[in-house]
Amino acid sequence: MDEETQERVRNWLKRTKENLRAAELEFNGEFYARSISTSYYAMFYAATGALASIGIDRAKHSGIVSAFGEHFARSGKVSRELGQSLNQSRKDREESDYDAVPIADHDLAQKRLDDANRFVSEVEAYLKEHGLTDA
Repeated sequence: MDEETQERVRNWLKRTKENLRAAELEFNGEFYARSISTSYYAMFYAATGALASIGIDRAKHSGIVSAFGEHFARSGKVSRELGQSLNQSRKDREESDYDAVPIADHDLAQKRLDDANRFVSEVEAYLKEHGLTDA
């Protein structure tokens, strides 16, 4: 992987960690809709970084979710559940952000935050194990 790609992956992982920390703060402050949204973005940025590490770039959320499922979850590089979790988190984020009556509550926000922590941990472990990041 060239230096420019390595830098892009590092930057995506930095954004990942920032969003994961923000989601925790929002959850602890009982801002559940925000926590659901920010948890998703932590996952989204981790997925974007993972895809960048193998030379794949997508412009839309649906493209990132689909490509991550294809190139990482369904291929067995990471657990299939991660692809499903990313997809469900995207749906929950959209409902939390755009519905007049958000679906957000403590239990759902906790699940999404737990999913985000697991997602980020597994993606980072894969990238480090395969020498795709030094972050």
